[in-house]
Amino acid sequence: MQAVQTIHIIDDEVVIRISLQALLEAEGYVVQGHESVQSFLDTYLNGDFGCVVTDLYMPQISGLELMCEMSKLRVGVPAIVISGLMDARLSQASEEKGAFRCFQKPVDLYALLVAIHAALVHTYERNQNLAFPRGCIGVADGPIG
Repeated sequence: MQAVQTIHIIDDEVVIRISLQALLEAEGYVVQGHESVQSFLDTYLNGDFGCVVTDLYMPQISGLELMCEMSKLRVGVPAIVISGLMDARLSQASEEKGAFRCFQKPVDLYALLVAIHAALVHTYERNQNLAFPRGCIGVADGPIG
C-alpha cells in the first residue's frame, strides 16, 4: 500500500489558497487548504507524508512561528515559504527555521512545482511506499499571488 502525500497550503488569502490548491490538484497531488497555522496544526496527523506551503505573514501565528512549532512537534514534512514581502533577511531566517525553499509573491508556478517535487523527493526518496504524482510539471507558466 502506498502512502498518500498531502500538500498543505496555509495562506490567509482565500484566492491564493484556492488557486494553489487547484494547481496542485491538477498535477495529481492531494491538497488540503488551511486559512491559518492553527487550522493546520488542529488537523495535521502526525506521520502524515507530504509538504507544507505557507505564507509568511498571517494573523495570530506567522509562517516563521509555524516552522518553530513544527520543529518542537517533530513534524517531519518539508516546508516552502511564500511571502509578498520576501527579502534576503527573511529568506535566510526562514531557511534557518527549516524552510526547504522561499519564494516572493507573485509565485512563479513552474518554480513552485519544481520546489515541491524536489522537497518531496529529497525528504522521502528512501521510502519505497510513496507514490509521486504524475510526471511533475505540466502547467502553464504564470504567477499566483
